[in-house]
Amino acid sequence: MIPHFIVCALAMVVLSGCANPRPWSLDPEAGEPVDMQPLTVIPDERDPSLYWDAVNQSSFYLLESTLDLPRQYRKLTGDLKQAYNADVFGQVRDCSWFTNRHGTHRMSSDEIRRGPNQIDGPDMSGSWMITRAKTEGVTPGFFIKDAAGETFVLKFDPVAYPELATGAEMVCTKLFYAIGYNVPENYLVTFDPANLQIKEGLQFKDRFGNKYPFTQDVLDGVLEKVAHGPDGRIRAIASRLLPGQPLGPFSYHGRRKDDPNDHIPHQHRRELRGLKVFAELVNHFDTKDHNSLDILVDEGGKRYIRHYLIDFGSTLGSDGDEPKSPIKGYAYVFDLEQAVVSLATLGLRRWSWEGAEADRIPPSVGYFESERFEPPGWKPLHANPAFDNMTHADAYWAARIIAAFTEEDVRACVEAAAYSDPAATDYLVQTLMERRRKILNYYYGKVNTLDDFALRVTDGVPSLSFVDRRVADGLGLDGEVSYRYRFGQRRKAWGGYRELNAGNAVTFDQATLARMSETAGSAVSQDDNVFHVQVQSRHKGRWGKWVRVYVYFDGDPASWTMVGIERDA
Repeated sequence: MIPHFIVCALAMVVLSGCANPRPWSLDPEAGEPVDMQPLTVIPDERDPSLYWDAVNQSSFYLLESTLDLPRQYRKLTGDLKQAYNADVFGQVRDCSWFTNRHGTHRMSSDEIRRGPNQIDGPDMSGSWMITRAKTEGVTPGFFIKDAAGETFVLKFDPVAYPELATGAEMVCTKLFYAIGYNVPENYLVTFDPANLQIKEGLQFKDRFGNKYPFTQDVLDGVLEKVAHGPDGRIRAIASRLLPGQPLGPFSYHGRRKDDPNDHIPHQHRRELRGLKVFAELVNHFDTKDHNSLDILVDEGGKRYIRHYLIDFGSTLGSDGDEPKSPIKGYAYVFDLEQAVVSLATLGLRRWSWEGAEADRIPPSVGYFESERFEPPGWKPLHANPAFDNMTHADAYWAARIIAAFTEEDVRACVEAAAYSDPAATDYLVQTLMERRRKILNYYYGKVNTLDDFALRVTDGVPSLSFVDRRVADGLGLDGEVSYRYRFGQRRKAWGGYRELNAGNAVTFDQATLARMSETAGSAVSQDDNVFHVQVQSRHKGRWGKWVRVYVYFDGDPASWTMVGIERDA
């Protein structure tokens, strides 16, 4: 007799296999409700425990998700829920979380270098007043007010590794802004410590919460822990205070229930799921809640929450206070899987990070490489619910954005870090480009990469053109590739496939047009006027996954409209 819990688990698997929502919309501009509506009640500030979050994500959440058999089955079969906020063309609309930038509208090198910055940085003409201080921990920092009255947070390099953390912060600030995320305005500055003045009566807290006067001796002690140049000047990141009221970090799971604009569970937002792919590119392993920040902004009297990614000092080869260990990015801080496998094999199983060396890497870069890197093996510091829900469609969306970054674009991001060693700049550019290539190869291999569809009507005859992104993005194909297509109504196909003889465009033949016109003439609802073109690619003698492009046609030659795209992923 089958145990009761197995019967329940199998039943849950079956019941969980609900159909996806229809992949077209008769109003393609419709989609996710606007999430920047004015708030009438101000949400409370969140102040979750950093330590509890670490324990929860590393143990309880990981155990719960592992024992969720229906979800594990869906993950194994590639049938996870699709993102709730992707439109019918697979895109993320501009919102309080994400703004389409380089992936949709190419930015110039100068625009990439400037990133989110709205001014030229702190006023260097006068002294800087320290208004708050953080003296404990591995990364000390100050809040300063410059002569123009602007407030910045100063963040430094560890004393033994000049340019390590500030370089990583600058590169990834520019990159994540160009991708589309909200990030702080970060400025690279070099200043004389004598330029710092202490606000009268300023106090600081020790690790036990006790308060003490912040004196010149305390300041000198803090600055001894940070890197100085040969001339005694200090290189730092001056992060401009974000405009608005801080409300604490957002979570990668659930919703902020006191924000009526926050209507989509965060683990089902495409821009948070796809963040995993961008994190893989730069080894942003520290993607915990506390490296995010919700800000209540006021734009012309309209107040709403904008969601930011912050603190990129532990990206690339930097771990903030020292170079990264090779294990970071390849295992959770507590990795049950690796522990069990290592125990079962008596330590004979070798992991990709073991034996790695950093001898050839410039010290200002830290441990960051592309030789051992493989996208499916990458892991953040703690399990991330949004990353765990990433589908092939989410990953393809992110990979398409990464593909938009040419070597020139990547170099613009890296040059913003102003490394004193040109070899560091060249190494980072080459390493990022190689990681980019591996990411595209892996995630493009999970879906049909036909894209950039365009529906044109010439003399009453429609045609559908497309671009094979694998070829267009410079990956090439090993051998010849061919395409085939078939027509259908809504999701139901009409007959078999026809091979595309030449070019990357499907022309609607007269027999198909006659059938579509006849169907449209007897349509009961507008949905009956939705037709599709399903296209497949053949590579190395094997037909791969398909992509369907949905079009609307009600019999009027002027009504042809593309209304959705669906990928077999």
